[in-house]
Amino acid sequence: MRKLTEIFLIVILFMNISCSAQEESKMNSTTETEHKYTNHLIDENSPYLLSHAHNPVDWYPWGEEAIARARELNRPIFLSIGYAACHWCHVMERESFENETIAALMNKDYICIKVDREQRPDIDEIYMAFTTIMTGSGGWPMSVFLTPDLKPFYAGTYFPPEDKYGRPGFSKILTEIARAYKEDHEKIVSSSAEIFAEVSRRIQSTTTEQAIAPNAVALGAGQLMRNFDQANGGFGSSPKFPHALELSLFMRHYKNSGDKSYLAAAQKAIDAMADGGIFDHVGGGFARYSTDERWLVPHFEKMLYDNSLLVQTYADAYQITGNEAYKDIIRRTLDFMLREMLDESGGFYSALDADSEGEEGKFYVWSRSEIISPLGDDAGEFIKYYNVTMVGNFEGHNILNITNQSKKVRHDSKRPDFDSYLESCRERLLVERAKRIRPLTDDKILSSWNGLALSALCRGYEITNDEKYLKVARANAEFISKKLFVDGRLTHSYREGRHSDGEFLEDYSFYLNGLINLYQIDIANDNYRWIALATQFADRALELFLDQSGELYLREAGLADLIIRPREISDGAIPSPGNMLIWGLVRLGRLTGEQKYDKASENALRAVSGMINRSPSSMASALFAVDYNFGDKLEAVIVGDGTNRSLMIKSIRSKYFPNLLLAVSNDGKSKLPVFEGRTSSDGNATAFLCRNSVCSLPVSTMAEFETQLQSLQ
Repeated sequence: MRKLTEIFLIVILFMNISCSAQEESKMNSTTETEHKYTNHLIDENSPYLLSHAHNPVDWYPWGEEAIARARELNRPIFLSIGYAACHWCHVMERESFENETIAALMNKDYICIKVDREQRPDIDEIYMAFTTIMTGSGGWPMSVFLTPDLKPFYAGTYFPPEDKYGRPGFSKILTEIARAYKEDHEKIVSSSAEIFAEVSRRIQSTTTEQAIAPNAVALGAGQLMRNFDQANGGFGSSPKFPHALELSLFMRHYKNSGDKSYLAAAQKAIDAMADGGIFDHVGGGFARYSTDERWLVPHFEKMLYDNSLLVQTYADAYQITGNEAYKDIIRRTLDFMLREMLDESGGFYSALDADSEGEEGKFYVWSRSEIISPLGDDAGEFIKYYNVTMVGNFEGHNILNITNQSKKVRHDSKRPDFDSYLESCRERLLVERAKRIRPLTDDKILSSWNGLALSALCRGYEITNDEKYLKVARANAEFISKKLFVDGRLTHSYREGRHSDGEFLEDYSFYLNGLINLYQIDIANDNYRWIALATQFADRALELFLDQSGELYLREAGLADLIIRPREISDGAIPSPGNMLIWGLVRLGRLTGEQKYDKASENALRAVSGMINRSPSSMASALFAVDYNFGDKLEAVIVGDGTNRSLMIKSIRSKYFPNLLLAVSNDGKSKLPVFEGRTSSDGNATAFLCRNSVCSLPVSTMAEFETQLQSLQ
C-alpha cells in the first residue's frame, strides 16, 4: 500500500490546492423575517443547524435522505461540521454559505450536509480523525469532501471565499474538486478507498495490552509537568485551555506522593484563571479559553462542560488547602450556571455566545465611564482593583482582571470589609450589564454535559453546604430520569420537547458518575433511587458499547451511517467517555458489590493499558480509576440520625479523599451491601470507617470519629 501522504497527494496535486486548520469559537444568529431561501434544516431542533436553515445552500441534515440522494446522483458530499459557539464556522457562513454565487456551485455539484458536532459527536470524531491525519491539524469548521459511500478524499477547516490568508479560496476548491470528480472519477474513488483503509487502520489500531505501571499517576503527572507554564500557570502557551482534569490529577499525585510542587502548580494555574479575564468577574463563570498565555483575553463564549469541570477542580483545591477564595469561585460559577444556563425543566443549556450586536465580547467588557456611572462614589477602589483604565486592555475597553496591584489596593483600603464592598459593586454592575443586548444561548440540553453539571452541583453542595445546589441537583436527576431516559434509552440531545435519535456512550458514562456523586451527598431516605438509576445506566452502557475485547466505543455496533465504529481513548475538551465509564463502574462495583461491574471495568482498563503506559498525560480520566485500583479504597458508612451525623458528614466533606465512598442511612436498611450488619444501637449516628475492606471499630462520638478519620488521610 502506498503511504497515506502519497495517496493524498494525488488528489491535492490534481486540484493544485492546499489546506490547513484554524479553531476559535463564537455563535451566530438569524433574524425572524421573511426568508428568500429555506432548506432541509428547517425541521431540525439544533440551534446551530437552524441558523443555517435559510442559507441559499441546499443543506441536508446527516441522514439517509442525503446519503441516498448522493448515491442516486453520483455526486460527492460536502460535509460541514461545526457548532453554535464556533467563530470561524460563522465567518465561513457569512462569507460563503450566504453567498448566492458560491451556494450555486455547491448546489450544482454536491450534496451538502451540515452537522452539529455536539449533537453528533460520533460523526465529528470519525471525520476529525481523518482531517487531522490527512492535513496534519484539525479544527472547526470542519470541511470534508466525501464519496457517496461516505469515504473522505479531501479535507480542511475554514476556507475564505477567495484566495487569501495563504489559503485557497472556497470557490476554487469547489470548482476544482467538482472537475476532478467528473474527469478523473475512478482515480478519486480508488484513492478514497486507500485513504479510508490506511486512516481507519490508524484510528482503530490499539496498543498491546500491558500491565499498568503502579506509578502510572506519577508518570502522567510528570509528563504534564514538562509542559507546564511556570510563569503564568496552565499548560503550553497560547491559546491556553483550562485542562481541569489534568490539574485535578496534579492534586491526586500530591495526595499520594506529598510532592508539593504539584500542588503548587495546580494552585498557580487555578489562581491565574480566577484572577484573569477568562473568569467573568461580574457575572461568574469561565470562558472557554484564553487567547493569550496570561489568561487575560478570553474567547468570551461560555460552555457548560468547562464550568462544570472547573467547579470540581476548585473543589479539590479547597478541600486540600481550605482557601476560601476557591469556595468563592465555586459559588460564583455555580450561581452563573443556575442564573443563565438552567432551563425551567431542570436541564442545563449547552453554551452562551461570545458576540452581541455583532461584536465579540461587547456584553462583557467595560469602559471606565460605564463603571463609574452605576457605582458613583464607590467606583474608585473598584476601578483600581480590577485594573480599569481609560485606554483599556481589549480593543479600547476593559476586561476586568486581578493583578499584584489589586492586592495593594486591598491592603491599602480603609474599608472594614473589602470583599463585601467588591461583591456589592459587582452586583450593581451585573444589574447594569443586564440592560445590554445579551449574547445568544445555545439552548439544547445535552445529557452528557448535564451529567458533568450534576457532578459539579454535588461538589458545590459538598463544599458550601448550600441547599440550593442540592435542590437543583435533585431536579436535574429527576428531569433526566423522567424526560430523557425514555423506554430504557437515554436521549443525547433535547430541545423544546424534541428528542434526538441514537444513544451515545458519553451520556451514560457522565451521568453514571453524576448519579453516584448525588447518592453520596443526598442523604434523604429515598437516595437509593440514584444508585438504582445508575445501575440501569451502567447495564445499558455495557450492553451497547463494550465489545468482547473490553474496548469501549462511542456508539453501538452496526450503524449503517458510520464508516467505522468510533472510539475516543484520550481526554479532549471533555473527558474520554470510555475512561469515565471505567471510573464510574469502579465506584459502582464498590457500592453495590456487583462483580459484573468490577469485571467490566478491569477488562476495559486492560484494553487501554498500553495507552496509559505510553501516554499517561493524555489519560487523566483513566488514571482516576488506576489511582483507585492501586491506591487505598476508603469507605465511610454512617448509620443512624442525630446531631453527630451532620457533624461527621461535614468533617468528611471538609477533607480531600478522592477515592472515598460515603454511604449514609437513617436505619441501615438500604439495599446496598455496604450496610449489611451495620446498625446503630441507640438510633444516634454510628460511623464505620474502612480502608481496603478492613474496618475500624464503629464509633459514635465526634472525638473517636475524628481520630479514625485522621488515620485515613
